[in-house]
Amino acid sequence: MLASLSLSVLWLLPTSLVAREIVFPPVAPLQANEHGQYRSSVNNERQAFFEFEKFAGLTTFSNLPWVHCLSPDTDVEKYDIAFLGAPFDTATTGRPGTRFGPTGIRLGSRRIGAPMAWSPYTHNNTFLEWARMVDCGDAPLTFLDNTVALKQLETAHKVISSRPANATEVSTVPRVITLGGDHTTTLAALRSTVSHWGPVSVIHFDSHIDTWDPKVLGGGLSHYAGVNHGTFLHIAHEEGLILNSSAHAGIRAPAVNKKYDWRNDKRCGFEIITARDIDKLGVAGIIERLKARVGDTNVYISVDIDVLDPAFAPATGTAEVGGWTTRELLSILDGLDGLRLIGADVVEVAPIYDNPGETTVLAAAEVAHSLLGLMVETPVKPLTKE
Repeated sequence: MLASLSLSVLWLLPTSLVAREIVFPPVAPLQANEHGQYRSSVNNERQAFFEFEKFAGLTTFSNLPWVHCLSPDTDVEKYDIAFLGAPFDTATTGRPGTRFGPTGIRLGSRRIGAPMAWSPYTHNNTFLEWARMVDCGDAPLTFLDNTVALKQLETAHKVISSRPANATEVSTVPRVITLGGDHTTTLAALRSTVSHWGPVSVIHFDSHIDTWDPKVLGGGLSHYAGVNHGTFLHIAHEEGLILNSSAHAGIRAPAVNKKYDWRNDKRCGFEIITARDIDKLGVAGIIERLKARVGDTNVYISVDIDVLDPAFAPATGTAEVGGWTTRELLSILDGLDGLRLIGADVVEVAPIYDNPGETTVLAAAEVAHSLLGLMVETPVKPLTKE
């Protein structure tokens, strides 16, 4: 009786209120139309939804294809932008654990992928532009010798960037975004990029200046001890890898020496924008200062996740309170459009200190996504024809 009444009520309802027919079990992986075609705004030939299986297969950054970029084989699938993991944390002065950063960032990026990546701000989809993007996996790095590990990472960078690009009419040299790893890994990246683009301006998002003299942060104990995640920018300056038009952004950690550290930082080519400057200048003011500082030079952007306040990124090696919010950092990064970005990294992510909500790795993944967008928007030609 009740079943008959329910059916009679359905006939009285407007057709717009009647549920659409759903097939159980659904046609894997998604509902298809009557012709067996998947409804997607992405080119069907790429079978994008098969690539966007967030919980199947290898865990790559933003579900990108994995390519064995470090293969000795010369016949490797071509790419324009490559993600490279740098599982290294034996040059830290605080909490270890960033060797697991690349894996953590990739896990934090699982929700990102080409079929569903249309920006609510620009209405563009970075993944569907001209560039072929891939994940090269992690560089094989020893954890027993920092000197050897950094040489291994430098070699990995050089191998990846020496392969012919996919869109050669845009740029002949692939660009690399590194997932770290402690901040020392940036030194290996800069040593690699100089061969293609020459010395660069570095925009360094961090709570620490990282230009400490190895004699200060390392104690002068040995050359080995002096190469660490707080001295790598000093070393990069000494090696002629960076220009005197570089900038720090988000600085708030104390110095070791009252005067010397600040003088040495300026000598290394940096201008300091503190974390609290955002209260006076706002996001737009920070962007304006950074763009004015680097001008039309080639730029490398390095993001230490501790530029964020620990409330937004607790999982890092040397947390400092009073930092920026995730939204502020992403707004600043997106505002750097038009810069000639030749390389970038997201570092100091130590997932073991994260919370169950994965606050830090989610933020780091979105930072890497923003860096990718900057690279896609502005292609950069190398100094010489490769």
